Amino acid sequence: MSFEMNKIAGAILVAMIVAFVSGIVASNLVNPTPLKKNAYEVAAAPEATATNQQAPAGPQPIEPLLASADVKAGEAHTAVCKTCHTFNKGEPNKIGPNLYDIVGAPIAEDRNGFAFSDALKTKGKGQKWTVDNLNDWLTDPQHFASGTKMTFAGDPKIKERADIIAYLNSLSDHPQPLPTAAPASAKPAAAAPASGGQSNAAPQPPVSVDTLLASANPDSGKTHTAVCQTCHTFNKGGPNKIGPNLYGIVGSPIAEGRNGYAFSDALKAKGKGQTWTVENLDEWLTNPQHFASGTKMTFAGDAKAKERADIIAYLNSLSDHPQPVPKAQPSSK
Repeated sequence: MSFEMNKIAGAILVAMIVAFVSGIVASNLVNPTPLKKNAYEVAAAPEATATNQQAPAGPQPIEPLLASADVKAGEAHTAVCKTCHTFNKGEPNKIGPNLYDIVGAPIAEDRNGFAFSDALKTKGKGQKWTVDNLNDWLTDPQHFASGTKMTFAGDPKIKERADIIAYLNSLSDHPQPLPTAAPASAKPAAAAPASGGQSNAAPQPPVSVDTLLASANPDSGKTHTAVCQTCHTFNKGGPNKIGPNLYGIVGSPIAEGRNGYAFSDALKAKGKGQTWTVENLDEWLTNPQHFASGTKMTFAGDAKAKERADIIAYLNSLSDHPQPVPKAQPSSK
Protein backbone atom coordinates (compact mmCIF):
# COMPACT_ATOMS: atom_id res chain seq x y z
CA MET A 1 0.00 0.00 0.00
CA SER A 2 2.86 2.38 0.89
CA PHE A 3 4.54 1.60 -2.48
CA GLU A 4 1.38 2.69 -4.32
CA MET A 5 1.21 5.94 -2.33
CA ASN A 6 4.84 6.69 -3.14
CA LYS A 7 4.07 6.31 -6.86
CA ILE A 8 1.16 8.74 -6.64
CA ALA A 9 3.20 11.33 -4.74
CA GLY A 10 6.03 11.00 -7.25
CA ALA A 11 3.69 11.53 -10.17
CA ILE A 12 2.24 14.71 -8.61
CA LEU A 13 5.74 16.08 -7.93
CA VAL A 14 6.87 15.39 -11.51
CA ALA A 15 3.75 17.14 -12.87
CA MET A 16 4.43 20.23 -10.77
CA ILE A 17 8.05 20.42 -11.93
CA VAL A 18 6.98 20.10 -15.58
CA ALA A 19 4.37 22.88 -15.19
CA PHE A 20 6.88 25.21 -13.52
CA VAL A 21 9.53 24.67 -16.17
CA SER A 22 6.95 25.09 -18.97
CA GLY A 23 5.91 28.46 -17.54
CA ILE A 24 9.49 29.73 -17.54
CA VAL A 25 10.07 28.57 -21.12
CA ALA A 26 6.78 30.12 -22.30
CA SER A 27 7.45 33.51 -20.71
CA ASN A 28 10.82 33.68 -22.52
CA LEU A 29 9.26 32.74 -25.86
CA VAL A 30 6.36 35.23 -25.62
CA ASN A 31 7.03 38.75 -24.20
CA PRO A 32 3.71 40.72 -24.39
CA THR A 33 3.69 44.55 -24.37
CA PRO A 34 1.14 45.94 -21.87
CA LEU A 35 -1.51 48.37 -23.26
CA LYS A 36 -0.92 52.02 -22.50
CA LYS A 37 -4.72 52.63 -22.39
CA ASN A 38 -7.89 50.56 -22.55
CA ALA A 39 -8.85 49.38 -26.02
CA TYR A 40 -12.42 50.61 -25.30
CA GLU A 41 -13.05 53.71 -23.22
CA VAL A 42 -16.14 53.67 -20.98
CA ALA A 43 -17.67 57.13 -20.69
CA ALA A 44 -18.07 58.31 -17.12
CA ALA A 45 -20.45 60.96 -15.83
CA PRO A 46 -18.72 64.34 -15.47
CA GLU A 47 -17.98 65.37 -11.92
CA ALA A 48 -20.23 68.04 -10.50
CA THR A 49 -18.58 71.43 -10.43
CA ALA A 50 -19.47 74.77 -9.02
CA THR A 51 -20.43 75.94 -12.51
CA ASN A 52 -22.96 73.22 -13.28
CA GLN A 53 -24.54 73.02 -9.85
CA GLN A 54 -27.29 75.62 -9.79
CA ALA A 55 -29.00 76.78 -6.64
CA PRO A 56 -32.79 76.97 -6.65
CA ALA A 57 -33.79 80.08 -8.54
CA GLY A 58 -35.54 82.84 -6.61
CA PRO A 59 -37.60 85.65 -8.07
CA GLN A 60 -36.05 87.51 -10.97
CA PRO A 61 -34.32 90.74 -9.85
CA ILE A 62 -36.89 93.53 -9.75
CA GLU A 63 -34.64 96.60 -10.15
CA PRO A 64 -34.43 96.57 -13.98
CA LEU A 65 -38.23 96.62 -14.25
CA LEU A 66 -38.68 99.34 -11.65
CA ALA A 67 -36.99 101.76 -14.05
CA SER A 68 -40.00 101.53 -16.36
CA ALA A 69 -42.69 100.62 -13.80
CA ASP A 70 -46.15 102.16 -14.17
CA VAL A 71 -47.54 103.60 -10.93
CA LYS A 72 -51.09 103.82 -12.33
CA ALA A 73 -50.98 100.18 -13.41
CA GLY A 74 -49.73 99.25 -9.94
CA GLU A 75 -52.68 101.06 -8.38
CA ALA A 76 -55.05 99.09 -10.63
CA HIS A 77 -53.38 95.80 -9.66
CA THR A 78 -53.93 96.57 -5.96
CA ALA A 79 -57.68 97.11 -6.32
CA VAL A 80 -58.37 93.62 -5.00
CA CYS A 81 -56.15 94.34 -1.98
CA LYS A 82 -58.51 97.06 -0.77
CA THR A 83 -60.72 94.40 0.75
CA CYS A 84 -58.07 93.84 3.42
CA HIS A 85 -55.87 96.94 3.33
CA THR A 86 -56.13 100.74 3.34
CA PHE A 87 -53.61 102.81 1.40
CA ASN A 88 -54.17 106.46 2.35
CA LYS A 89 -52.23 108.26 5.05
CA GLY A 90 -53.82 107.95 8.48
CA GLU A 91 -56.44 105.35 7.49
CA PRO A 92 -57.17 102.49 9.92
CA ASN A 93 -55.97 98.93 9.66
CA LYS A 94 -58.45 96.34 8.38
CA ILE A 95 -57.90 92.60 8.04
CA GLY A 96 -54.38 93.63 7.01
CA PRO A 97 -52.37 96.72 7.95
CA ASN A 98 -52.52 100.16 6.36
CA LEU A 99 -49.88 100.31 3.61
CA TYR A 100 -49.08 104.02 3.42
CA ASP A 101 -45.28 104.54 3.54
CA ILE A 102 -44.63 100.78 3.57
CA VAL A 103 -41.58 100.85 1.27
CA GLY A 104 -38.48 101.14 3.45
CA ALA A 105 -40.44 100.59 6.68
CA PRO A 106 -39.45 97.87 9.22
CA ILE A 107 -41.06 94.50 8.54
CA ALA A 108 -43.84 93.48 10.96
CA GLU A 109 -43.45 96.48 13.23
CA ASP A 110 -45.80 99.29 14.25
CA ARG A 111 -48.46 99.99 11.54
CA ASN A 112 -50.56 101.54 14.30
CA GLY A 113 -50.42 98.43 16.49
CA PHE A 114 -51.37 95.84 13.87
CA ALA A 115 -51.12 92.26 15.19
CA PHE A 116 -48.60 90.69 12.82
CA SER A 117 -48.15 86.93 12.71
CA ASP A 118 -45.25 85.38 14.61
CA ALA A 119 -44.03 83.96 11.30
CA LEU A 120 -43.62 87.41 9.73
CA LYS A 121 -42.15 88.93 12.89
CA THR A 122 -39.53 86.15 12.98
CA LYS A 123 -38.72 86.40 9.27
CA GLY A 124 -38.57 90.19 9.26
CA LYS A 125 -36.69 90.79 12.49
CA GLY A 126 -34.17 93.54 11.88
CA GLN A 127 -35.16 93.88 8.21
CA LYS A 128 -37.02 96.47 6.18
CA TRP A 129 -39.43 96.35 3.27
CA THR A 130 -36.79 96.88 0.62
CA VAL A 131 -37.83 96.49 -3.01
CA ASP A 132 -36.18 93.05 -3.00
CA ASN A 133 -38.08 91.91 0.10
CA LEU A 134 -41.33 93.26 -1.34
CA ASN A 135 -40.62 91.42 -4.59
CA ASP A 136 -40.11 88.14 -2.68
CA TRP A 137 -43.24 88.77 -0.61
CA LEU A 138 -45.46 89.61 -3.57
CA THR A 139 -44.19 86.56 -5.47
CA ASP A 140 -45.24 84.13 -2.73
CA PRO A 141 -46.03 85.37 0.80
CA GLN A 142 -46.07 81.86 2.27
CA HIS A 143 -42.63 81.13 0.84
CA PHE A 144 -41.31 84.43 2.21
CA ALA A 145 -42.70 83.77 5.71
CA SER A 146 -44.25 80.33 6.09
CA GLY A 147 -47.24 80.58 8.41
CA THR A 148 -48.06 84.22 7.71
CA LYS A 149 -51.73 85.24 8.02
CA MET A 150 -51.63 86.63 4.47
CA THR A 151 -54.06 84.70 2.26
CA PHE A 152 -52.92 86.29 -1.03
CA ALA A 153 -51.36 83.51 -3.12
CA GLY A 154 -48.84 85.78 -4.83
CA ASP A 155 -48.38 87.39 -8.25
CA PRO A 156 -46.16 85.39 -10.65
CA LYS A 157 -45.93 88.30 -13.13
CA ILE A 158 -42.78 90.30 -12.43
CA LYS A 159 -43.96 93.35 -14.42
CA GLU A 160 -47.10 93.57 -12.27
CA ARG A 161 -45.02 93.24 -9.10
CA ALA A 162 -42.75 96.07 -10.26
CA ASP A 163 -45.78 98.27 -10.96
CA ILE A 164 -47.23 97.48 -7.51
CA ILE A 165 -43.95 98.31 -5.75
CA ALA A 166 -43.70 101.58 -7.68
CA TYR A 167 -47.26 102.44 -6.62
CA LEU A 168 -46.61 101.57 -2.96
CA ASN A 169 -43.45 103.67 -3.07
CA SER A 170 -45.47 106.65 -4.28
CA LEU A 171 -47.60 106.41 -1.11
CA SER A 172 -45.18 108.30 1.10
CA ASP A 173 -44.20 111.76 2.23
CA HIS A 174 -40.65 110.76 1.31
CA PRO A 175 -40.64 108.07 -1.41
CA GLN A 176 -37.56 105.87 -1.66
CA PRO A 177 -35.22 106.43 -4.63
CA LEU A 178 -35.92 103.89 -7.35
CA PRO A 179 -34.10 103.16 -10.63
CA THR A 180 -35.12 105.45 -13.47
CA ALA A 181 -35.54 104.59 -17.13
CA ALA A 182 -32.66 105.58 -19.37
CA PRO A 183 -33.57 108.03 -22.16
CA ALA A 184 -34.70 106.21 -25.27
CA SER A 185 -32.14 106.04 -28.05
CA ALA A 186 -32.96 106.45 -31.72
CA LYS A 187 -35.66 104.08 -32.77
CA PRO A 188 -34.38 101.13 -34.85
CA ALA A 189 -35.63 100.86 -38.39
CA ALA A 190 -38.75 98.79 -38.65
CA ALA A 191 -38.11 95.29 -39.92
CA ALA A 192 -39.50 94.56 -43.34
CA PRO A 193 -42.05 91.79 -43.70
CA ALA A 194 -40.46 88.40 -44.33
CA SER A 195 -42.17 88.22 -47.73
CA GLY A 196 -40.54 91.48 -48.80
CA GLY A 197 -43.91 93.20 -49.24
CA GLN A 198 -46.54 94.70 -46.99
CA SER A 199 -48.10 92.59 -44.28
CA ASN A 200 -51.76 91.97 -45.00
CA ALA A 201 -52.44 89.86 -41.91
CA ALA A 202 -55.72 90.88 -40.33
CA PRO A 203 -55.94 91.07 -36.51
CA GLN A 204 -57.23 87.87 -35.00
CA PRO A 205 -60.68 88.10 -33.38
CA PRO A 206 -60.83 87.26 -29.66
CA VAL A 207 -61.47 83.61 -28.86
CA SER A 208 -64.91 83.04 -27.34
CA VAL A 209 -65.22 81.72 -23.81
CA ASP A 210 -67.14 78.69 -25.13
CA THR A 211 -64.16 77.73 -27.27
CA LEU A 212 -61.75 78.13 -24.35
CA LEU A 213 -64.00 76.17 -22.01
CA ALA A 214 -63.61 73.12 -24.25
CA SER A 215 -59.99 72.85 -23.07
CA ALA A 216 -60.28 74.62 -19.71
CA ASN A 217 -58.44 73.23 -16.68
CA PRO A 218 -60.46 73.29 -13.41
CA ASP A 219 -57.31 72.66 -11.35
CA SER A 220 -55.69 75.77 -12.83
CA GLY A 221 -58.92 77.63 -12.15
CA LYS A 222 -58.76 76.60 -8.50
CA THR A 223 -55.22 77.98 -8.31
CA HIS A 224 -56.31 81.29 -9.85
CA THR A 225 -59.06 81.65 -7.23
CA ALA A 226 -56.69 81.29 -4.26
CA VAL A 227 -56.68 85.06 -3.75
CA CYS A 228 -60.50 85.06 -3.72
CA GLN A 229 -60.57 82.98 -0.54
CA THR A 230 -60.06 86.14 1.50
CA CYS A 231 -63.61 87.20 0.62
CA HIS A 232 -65.39 84.02 -0.50
CA THR A 233 -65.95 80.42 0.55
CA PHE A 234 -66.25 77.72 -2.09
CA ASN A 235 -67.32 74.53 -0.34
CA LYS A 236 -70.92 73.41 -0.06
CA GLY A 237 -72.56 75.00 2.96
CA GLY A 238 -69.66 77.39 3.56
CA PRO A 239 -70.68 80.71 5.13
CA ASN A 240 -70.75 84.04 3.38
CA LYS A 241 -67.83 86.32 4.16
CA ILE A 242 -67.14 89.74 2.70
CA GLY A 243 -68.51 88.19 -0.50
CA PRO A 244 -71.02 85.35 -0.92
CA ASN A 245 -70.35 81.61 -0.89
CA LEU A 246 -69.76 80.48 -4.49
CA TYR A 247 -70.82 76.81 -4.40
CA GLY A 248 -73.30 76.16 -7.22
CA ILE A 249 -72.87 79.68 -8.63
CA VAL A 250 -72.80 78.69 -12.32
CA GLY A 251 -76.34 78.78 -13.66
CA SER A 252 -77.79 80.35 -10.49
CA PRO A 253 -79.76 83.66 -10.46
CA ILE A 254 -77.60 86.79 -10.30
CA ALA A 255 -77.70 88.63 -6.95
CA GLU A 256 -80.29 86.33 -5.42
CA GLY A 257 -80.25 83.75 -2.65
CA ARG A 258 -76.76 82.88 -1.45
CA ASN A 259 -78.09 82.38 2.07
CA GLY A 260 -79.34 85.95 2.43
CA TYR A 261 -76.20 87.74 1.23
CA ALA A 262 -76.66 91.54 0.93
CA PHE A 263 -75.88 92.18 -2.73
CA SER A 264 -75.33 95.74 -3.99
CA ASP A 265 -78.19 97.54 -5.66
CA ALA A 266 -76.01 97.86 -8.76
CA LEU A 267 -75.65 94.09 -9.16
CA LYS A 268 -79.31 93.44 -8.34
CA ALA A 269 -80.38 95.94 -11.01
CA LYS A 270 -77.96 94.55 -13.61
CA GLY A 271 -78.75 90.91 -12.92
CA LYS A 272 -82.54 91.12 -12.56
CA GLY A 273 -84.06 88.14 -14.33
CA GLN A 274 -80.65 86.80 -15.41
CA THR A 275 -78.52 83.86 -14.35
CA TRP A 276 -74.79 83.38 -14.07
CA THR A 277 -74.27 81.92 -17.54
CA VAL A 278 -70.70 81.34 -18.69
CA GLU A 279 -70.98 84.50 -20.80
CA ASN A 280 -72.11 86.61 -17.84
CA LEU A 281 -69.39 85.13 -15.65
CA ASP A 282 -66.78 85.81 -18.32
CA GLU A 283 -67.89 89.45 -18.58
CA TRP A 284 -67.97 89.78 -14.77
CA LEU A 285 -64.51 88.27 -14.32
CA THR A 286 -63.12 90.53 -17.05
CA ASN A 287 -64.23 93.72 -15.27
CA PRO A 288 -66.81 93.62 -12.46
CA GLN A 289 -67.27 97.40 -12.45
CA HIS A 290 -67.96 97.41 -16.16
CA PHE A 291 -70.46 94.58 -15.74
CA ALA A 292 -72.31 96.33 -12.89
CA SER A 293 -71.05 99.85 -12.21
CA GLY A 294 -71.22 100.50 -8.48
CA THR A 295 -70.91 96.87 -7.36
CA LYS A 296 -69.21 96.26 -4.00
CA MET A 297 -66.74 93.90 -5.71
CA THR A 298 -63.19 95.29 -5.36
CA PHE A 299 -61.55 92.76 -7.69
CA ALA A 300 -60.24 94.68 -10.69
CA GLY A 301 -60.77 91.83 -13.14
CA ASP A 302 -58.68 89.27 -15.03
CA ALA A 303 -57.65 90.31 -18.53
CA LYS A 304 -56.55 86.81 -19.55
CA ALA A 305 -59.32 84.88 -21.31
CA LYS A 306 -57.67 81.49 -20.69
CA GLU A 307 -57.50 82.14 -16.93
CA ARG A 308 -61.14 83.22 -16.88
CA ALA A 309 -62.16 80.03 -18.71
CA ASP A 310 -60.22 77.92 -16.17
CA ILE A 311 -61.91 79.77 -13.29
CA ILE A 312 -65.38 79.25 -14.79
CA ALA A 313 -64.62 75.54 -15.30
CA TYR A 314 -63.56 75.30 -11.64
CA LEU A 315 -66.67 77.15 -10.40
CA ASN A 316 -68.84 74.87 -12.55
CA SER A 317 -67.28 71.83 -10.87
CA LEU A 318 -68.50 73.15 -7.50
CA SER A 319 -72.03 71.88 -7.85
CA ASP A 320 -74.23 68.89 -7.24
CA HIS A 321 -75.38 69.32 -10.84
CA PRO A 322 -72.68 71.02 -12.95
CA GLN A 323 -73.86 72.86 -16.05
CA PRO A 324 -73.01 71.36 -19.46
CA VAL A 325 -70.00 73.11 -20.97
CA PRO A 326 -68.28 72.57 -24.34
CA LYS A 327 -65.99 69.57 -24.60
CA ALA A 328 -62.68 69.40 -26.42
CA GLN A 329 -63.00 67.70 -29.81
CA PRO A 330 -60.95 64.49 -30.18
CA SER A 331 -57.89 65.16 -32.29
CA SER A 332 -57.90 63.53 -35.73
CA LYS A 333 -54.71 61.99 -36.99
